[in-house]
Amino acid sequence: MNKWGWFIFVIIAVLLAGCSSEEKRTLNDKGLTLQDHPKGAYPRYYDPVSKKETLKAVPFSLELPDQLPFKVALSTYQISDWGEKRNILVDSVFYPEQQGQNVYLAYRVSNFLPKTEKLETQDEVELSDGTDAYFSGSADLPILAWKKDGLFYRMEYLMKEYTDRKAEKTKLVEAASSVFE
Repeated sequence: MNKWGWFIFVIIAVLLAGCSSEEKRTLNDKGLTLQDHPKGAYPRYYDPVSKKETLKAVPFSLELPDQLPFKVALSTYQISDWGEKRNILVDSVFYPEQQGQNVYLAYRVSNFLPKTEKLETQDEVELSDGTDAYFSGSADLPILAWKKDGLFYRMEYLMKEYTDRKAEKTKLVEAASSVFE
């Protein structure tokens, strides 16, 4: 092959590699059911799906917490598209056996920071891997947010009434730390 032949071969190979990697950075919505929405409007929400379907659909590696402040009896997963299948947000909610209490841990992962959310606050903690995380919310509903490897994470924990708030916040940090263990 002459110089021009090699040059054209390399250009085509680069373009094909770029196109195939582009597909991996968008939502795979096959098997997802899009909820009704106005044409052209975002965000677009999909019906809740299983953990397995969520992991197959999202264009990033979805790490889930291994350790939660309670034994999980039920979990839900919902995917939303905030822009052309590229800006993807996954909301997971974990529930214990209720026993008359409204308790849950919500876990959100996205490949963008929604305009309505703020990452950094004055109340900073460090996760076990050294990642900086930030508390917001209230004493009854602490929210912990952090960024790692281009993804944005958020956990909120609605805890039982009359529990030790400081101990429960520690459990929230432990849950966040368990995402990357």
